[in-house]
Amino acid sequence: MADPNFLWLYGFVLLIGGSLFTKEKVKKALTWALLVYATIFVCQGLWNSSHSPAKSGKGGLGNSNNADVLLKIESAVNTFQRNTGSFAPPQPTEAVNKRRAEMLVQAEDLLKKTVADQPNDPMALARAIIVSKELGRPTKTNLERLEAINTDKSRQLARILGTLYNNPKALDSEKRKALATEIETEFNGWYETVSLMRLYTATHQTEALKKVTAEFDDANLRFVARGLFLMGVVGLAFLGGVIVILATLFLMPRRITPPEHREQVASPQKYGALTIYSVFIAWLATQQIISIFLQSALKDAHLAKQGALVAGLVMFFMYLIANGPGILWVYFLALKPRAIKLFEGVRLRFKVDRNGPFKLIMYGVFTWMAAIPCVVVAYLLAAKYLGSQGSSNPVISFVMQAARNNSVAAAAIFYVTLGVLAPICEEILFRGFLYTALRRYWGILPSMLLSAALFAGIHLDAGGFLPLMTLGMLFAFTLEKTRSILPCMVAHGLWNSGTFTMVLLVFSP
Repeated sequence: MADPNFLWLYGFVLLIGGSLFTKEKVKKALTWALLVYATIFVCQGLWNSSHSPAKSGKGGLGNSNNADVLLKIESAVNTFQRNTGSFAPPQPTEAVNKRRAEMLVQAEDLLKKTVADQPNDPMALARAIIVSKELGRPTKTNLERLEAINTDKSRQLARILGTLYNNPKALDSEKRKALATEIETEFNGWYETVSLMRLYTATHQTEALKKVTAEFDDANLRFVARGLFLMGVVGLAFLGGVIVILATLFLMPRRITPPEHREQVASPQKYGALTIYSVFIAWLATQQIISIFLQSALKDAHLAKQGALVAGLVMFFMYLIANGPGILWVYFLALKPRAIKLFEGVRLRFKVDRNGPFKLIMYGVFTWMAAIPCVVVAYLLAAKYLGSQGSSNPVISFVMQAARNNSVAAAAIFYVTLGVLAPICEEILFRGFLYTALRRYWGILPSMLLSAALFAGIHLDAGGFLPLMTLGMLFAFTLEKTRSILPCMVAHGLWNSGTFTMVLLVFSP
């Protein structure tokens, strides 16, 4: 039976071909049919995406990452206290063990949720088994469950853990080395280290145990240093953001946009609701059509096995061909028919009155600083009143892979993708086109709310909706004040780059 997605593509080919090669009256009818057809296609695609296992789950990927952070913190605290014993009195062994057990239980609960959301992921179950074993719980049932997933990976992980937990003393020296190599290959971070420690302890490999313990302690101390640095930077940025907000509220003019500046913010001409709608439907339909081919091509590519560099390159390529066409649709459907140049049409200016490129960039920096306290508050409100468990954006999986592999080249590609490419595409679409088009008809607040809500909704990230909407409103405010989307691009790029830097600092080895 034909793939339903490709049946949709056949429909697009017929409608587009018919609208190009028929008489004017028929062409108009086919164009309307194409718009309706694209709308239905986009709606069913968005529905399927929002109800897919990756989206409808309760944050499986987020739970796994949160468990990793807890395990890192638990190990780092123990190492830090052992290495600063001369500066502070040591805690009683019972207290240390109790705290460790409490954090392991929290991590175990998070990993169990991951397993529930991703029942066919052998690595998720294997990680849960390792934590359970550290808590002294029986693992026989879960090992059988792991093997029952019945993939090459699940059987391999079940064999590794089964051998590790069932009398590894019986192994000869060659098999011990082979088991250690498999552990190093299949696991990373905390899971790899505690498994190696268990193997070396059980088989009385004293020198190997000392070496892996020393490496683990060094990694934990680096984590503590990065954590302290991160808290300092975030704290200063948060304080700077509060100062920027207060200065904006009490020192800048109350009127956001004087009447004489409104024409420089609003779109050069009225586009009409149909044009605005057509641009976004065309972009989303193009994005979904491209994703059909990409998913088909990458289905068996096993990107996770290809390394962080390949994953980064694939993400850059995917983002470019999925979102770049949006700019083309803005130009060909809205700007070119009205003889409007691209930069002027989307309000991308490098000089506004006395504000040259440097000042506009600095406005972007100040917007980024102001975004930090605003988004923190938005996250807290979302967690408290909306039950948000954090972002479920699938891009996180690629970012995490780059962080864990500690690849400089992959990190550079991610910085370009998240810090340059994403801000250019999204700011042109949502602030440069959508917001300015709405401002031609409406006031500041309704234009902000609608454009920011669409900006947040398009990400299909329920946990991040309120923070993303907050960012969208801040960027629109900056456009109003500066009459250019350049500061919005700068702020957007700094936000994405800062978030990626935090992930690198937390999850790097």
